Amino acid sequence: MQFRLGLVRAATAGLAFWNATFSFPPNDEWPPISEDEFIRRCSPGVDRERALRVRRIIAEQLDIDYDRIYPEQRFVEDLGCD
Repeated sequence: MQFRLGLVRAATAGLAFWNATFSFPPNDEWPPISEDEFIRRCSPGVDRERALRVRRIIAEQLDIDYDRIYPEQRFVEDLGCD
């Protein structure tokens, strides 16, 4: 039981370190946009389903709100992936 509690504490400490170390886009800089607005901002000819699938994957992997992912965002400068 103590081993599990230690794992939970280590995971919690790791999450706190992650959140303190990596900065995500400020909410006021990238307000939420709809899927339709996201597609309008994409390059002409982009497949809607594929673009939204990529948006969903980025949101899940980076733990960022789905509706705050924009097609013009840059991974390092805007999404904090360095």
